[in-house]
Amino acid sequence: LGGDDPSLLSDDFQFLFPVVGPLTKTQFVEAFSQFKVREAFPTSSANFYNFQVDPLEPNRIWMMSRGAYEHLGTLCFGPSKFPATNKRICLPPQCFSMSFNAQGKCYKLTGGYNVDRSAGVETEGLGGMFGIVHALGLMKLPFAEGRPWKRSLMWEALSLRIPQVIDDWKSVLATEMTATKSLKAPETRSGEKRKSQ
Repeated sequence: LGGDDPSLLSDDFQFLFPVVGPLTKTQFVEAFSQFKVREAFPTSSANFYNFQVDPLEPNRIWMMSRGAYEHLGTLCFGPSKFPATNKRICLPPQCFSMSFNAQGKCYKLTGGYNVDRSAGVETEGLGGMFGIVHALGLMKLPFAEGRPWKRSLMWEALSLRIPQVIDDWKSVLATEMTATKSLKAPETRSGEKRKSQ
């Protein structure tokens, strides 16, 4: 959409992906044409499906995609050029949306939102161009957003370690309470015997 025919885009068009954007119409067309995606992946298929009208924004269409690519030509990524590897890759399922103005032109394109990072084995959960570059093994991107998702130390502590410590602490307290009760029980019995005598 729009990369091949910019007349489909409104003048105030915005491209908004999870990491990249917002890009203006000029920036988007320039970036899309620099990647030379069609030349690099001439047999590619975006496999868009499940088109739905947004219930709150009737001028917005949502859809899913399971892109399939075969690297048969040179891929331009920034200043780097990568010759064909002949590798086939499938991207994980991703969510996209297009918003249209009254003239029927697209004024906003969102996408690249991966909805299942366990799918798309080669991409290790990355979507969009980052997933393609990673799956083809072309380069290791120097920023976290361009690498497979990994738990941060803080998330590791909050989601795994702290609950584990709490469970362990509860277990220790329960064991101590049981031990304390069993120690007190004989004293109570002997005291009861004395009273009965």
